[in-house]
This record gives sequence, structure tokens and C-alpha cells, in this order.
Amino acid sequence: MKNINYQNLLERALKMVVREALSFAKVNGLGEGAHFFLTFRTRDPGVVIPDFLKIRYPEMMTIVLQWSYSNLNVSDEEFGVTLTFDGRPFYIRVPFSALVEFKDPSVDFILQFQPGANQNAKDNLELPLEEKKPDDQRVVSLDDYRKKL
Repeated sequence: MKNINYQNLLERALKMVVREALSFAKVNGLGEGAHFFLTFRTRDPGVVIPDFLKIRYPEMMTIVLQWSYSNLNVSDEEFGVTLTFDGRPFYIRVPFSALVEFKDPSVDFILQFQPGANQNAKDNLELPLEEKKPDDQRVVSLDDYRKKL
């Protein structure tokens, strides 16, 4: 049986909000006081950061786009930006699938993402249900039907 994976659809829609915010910032710059905090998983496929940052941040890293960033590029699947670390500029690239959190504290806006929500999905609209039955036939646990991460 195939069902619509609403969690996956929601994740994709929310990441589109991030993509549009970054695209807006690329064209128009950030407004006065605006800044973005982007938290991502450093070991996800497609993440490109210098090795010393992977060592320093083995699981997750937060970057801030505010004053000193350049070369902001945004595509449907990822964004890239030049930031300064230890006094030297480095171009980093982050797929939207690696995002954990997006914040714009200037307007008290935050989005959080489920780790791996888009990974291992054969079809973005379908998620097979497991054929599990709860011990007590009168009680149905939704956890039995959620995808295990």
C-alpha cells in the first residue's frame, strides 16, 4: 500500500523557504539587522567544507551570514558561500538535505528539519507502511507506522 509521505512534502516545502530566503539575500542583500544562522550536518553527502572544520565540527556546524560573506550561490539542491575561517576565505557548499536548522533572529523566525527526512525515500510521495500489529488490538500506536531513522 502506498501513501503520501506528508513529512517529506513538508520538509521539502520548508527547505524551499530557506532556498528563497537565500536567493533573496543573494540578489538584494540582507536587510538591516538581518542575519541567517544555518546549522547543517557536516558529514552528509555533498557537504564541502575544509578538513580542519570537519575535525573541529565532526557532526554539526552552524554558519552565520551577516556581514562578512561573499559569493553566495543558490541552486535547487544546495547553496554555497565564501566565509572566513581563521582569517582565510573558504568556499563551502551545503546541500539543503543536510540542513538541520535555519534561523533569522532579526524577525524571530526559525525552521527545524528532521535528520534524514529525504534520505532513502524511493519516491518522494510514497512511504510503504509496515505490516505490524500492536499487542493490544484496541490500541494503535502511530510509532509503528512511522519510518524509523
